[in-house]
Amino acid sequence: MKKLYTGIVMMGLAFASCTKLEQLPQATATRDAVFSTENGLRLYTNSFYGMDFLPKNSTSQDAMSDYLAVREVQNFIRPGGFAANNSSGWSWGDLRNINYFIENCNDPLVPENIRNNYLGIARYFRAYFYMEKVKRFGDVPWIGRALDLDDPILTAGRDSREKVMDSVLADLDFACNNIIAANDASRTTITKWVANAYKSRVCLFEGTYRKYHTELNLTGSAERWLTEAAAAADTVIKRGGFSLNTAGGPGVSYRQVFTSNTPVASEVLQAAVADVNLAVLSEANWWWTSGTYGAKASFTRTFINTYLNLDGTPFTNTPGYETMLFKDEVKNRDLRLKQTIRSGDYKRISNGVAVPAPPVFSYTFTGYQPIKMTLDDIA
Repeated sequence: MKKLYTGIVMMGLAFASCTKLEQLPQATATRDAVFSTENGLRLYTNSFYGMDFLPKNSTSQDAMSDYLAVREVQNFIRPGGFAANNSSGWSWGDLRNINYFIENCNDPLVPENIRNNYLGIARYFRAYFYMEKVKRFGDVPWIGRALDLDDPILTAGRDSREKVMDSVLADLDFACNNIIAANDASRTTITKWVANAYKSRVCLFEGTYRKYHTELNLTGSAERWLTEAAAAADTVIKRGGFSLNTAGGPGVSYRQVFTSNTPVASEVLQAAVADVNLAVLSEANWWWTSGTYGAKASFTRTFINTYLNLDGTPFTNTPGYETMLFKDEVKNRDLRLKQTIRSGDYKRISNGVAVPAPPVFSYTFTGYQPIKMTLDDIA
């Protein structure tokens, strides 16, 4: 009997030793380490936020519009400016990363609702990825799984717009229904309301595109997309708890949303946050206030004329508006105008002192110099 007990003890020690020896590597991630814990799923999906297809330096993208005068004519309005041999964006590496996660996020060790939360985040990013592709290229191939190097789909043709966009909508519906977080104080991650807001934007784009591009023969389905857009927006409005920022009064509250050190949580759903301590900074201040860096973008008078008078009437109904001096045309206008451009009472802060700062014509072509996304402090 004594020998039997000794044998059992030795076997127990052997199993314990094996358990101690079977440790997961600390410096690299294995599939099990990632997909068998919620923390692994969180870390994987966090990698999606740095993907190449997401907007970078979006504060400067308005320079491509027709309401700003810029240093050079944009390629997209030049005849023959874009062709198959000089276009960009036909990159699919990020999609494989997302699809790999979606295929492997099925470990029963993680509760189903937790898995579905992270699957919702992944499918949100896949929808975003494909929406950018559709906007740029039109018809694209739908790839819903991670591919091997010899997969025949790599040489397959493009799928129909209907198939791709229906798949995008299915991804967004899943995200809206399964993402758990309804609030993120930092405003930097994907929440249920961010997913619904993006769904509304996608559906509005697709609905209007189908309605007015009659050559696609998809006008019959346009209304369904527009209905989905309205429903998703209504969800955010009624359940999201957001409201327009009013802090500081109507003379400053609009611009605060774009220049605050931290996101204005009452109005902002998601933001790209700068942090001096982490050396994560935005180039907006430099881009909009430099005479040499950026496009030297300046608003056109046609755009400025769209701002209403304070009483709500069109500025263009004002007698003599075409020949008004700058100091007169900016008076008694929608208060957002003076929070968008330098006007007569605009000041910048130099060594703690507010100094007048009229438009600087070495920085602006038109005199309508943007301030909406710039800081008042003079470096």
